[in-house]
Amino acid sequence: MQSLTRRLVLPAIPALLAPTLLGPAALAQPAFPARPVRLVSGFAPGGATDVLARSMADRLTGLWRQSVVVENRPGAGGNIAAEYVARAAPDGHVLLLGTSAQVQAAGLFARLPYHPLRDFTPLLLMAGYPVALVVHPGLPVRTLADFVALARARPGEVTLASSGIGNTPHLAALLLAQMAGVEFTVVQYTGAALGQAAVLNGEVNGAFQSMLLAKPAVESGRERALGTTGAARWPEMADVPTIAEQGYPGFEAGSWFGIQGPPGMAPGLVARLHGDLATAFADPALRTRLASAGFGLREAGPAAFAVVMEEEFTRWARVLREAGIRPD
Repeated sequence: MQSLTRRLVLPAIPALLAPTLLGPAALAQPAFPARPVRLVSGFAPGGATDVLARSMADRLTGLWRQSVVVENRPGAGGNIAAEYVARAAPDGHVLLLGTSAQVQAAGLFARLPYHPLRDFTPLLLMAGYPVALVVHPGLPVRTLADFVALARARPGEVTLASSGIGNTPHLAALLLAQMAGVEFTVVQYTGAALGQAAVLNGEVNGAFQSMLLAKPAVESGRERALGTTGAARWPEMADVPTIAEQGYPGFEAGSWFGIQGPPGMAPGLVARLHGDLATAFADPALRTRLASAGFGLREAGPAAFAVVMEEEFTRWARVLREAGIRPD
């Protein structure tokens, strides 16, 4: 397994407090939206994240009768976009398509330009995206138990592809190694497609892959799926058991996506935005499109979304720390 020796420095985990109840005058808000709204995404156009952002922007434009523009600010694993929104005015006209990368990043950077919890206002958690553990079909394993037994018999010799330190596939590999008490060697590639190519040609033994990548390869017999990382089985691969149900209760690793605002948003505006976002997200055509893009719907309001963020922040910081991966 990778062993990095940089020192781990994590910010303190704050309690996410409910907004204080204020009087009517304090809750008074200017008309919203008073001008075009920008939905900022930390990823390039064309990917699955962009599908979600633009689908929501289209529905909100109709609902608000005001333009909602997706603004792509890719780079630094989503940190550029997150920092931009964390510093925006809390009037609802700049929103973030937040992802699990925000809280995963906390364990990789000694000094982030924002705090992954207190510098954002959760509005609506919308979707999740589990991954699948797949292996090359030539590897002499048929089940997750076989795979773990092989790794135990050959410490460090079983290889898994990843497309970045601290992303969901990498964290899933670390978590499985820790829960199973085995050692994998994680090989980094510059993209998920290159990592999958390495599995297909036998350069590495396997990988945790997104469902969009894994499903066609598994169905064609070019890869073998050993488990999925969600809390429940993935509907599109329902014959593949979760890792949790194969002897690792509580195992869960995946990406999530939601809309957040800057810090300091007034409670009245938070309630208004949550209601409108939930209305837009309820559109059947939008939900069908997201399902076809591989998303699992995972809806939660501001309070429950805040809990998810804090739990993930804590869990992945611990996994990275125990793996010896230190932030810059």
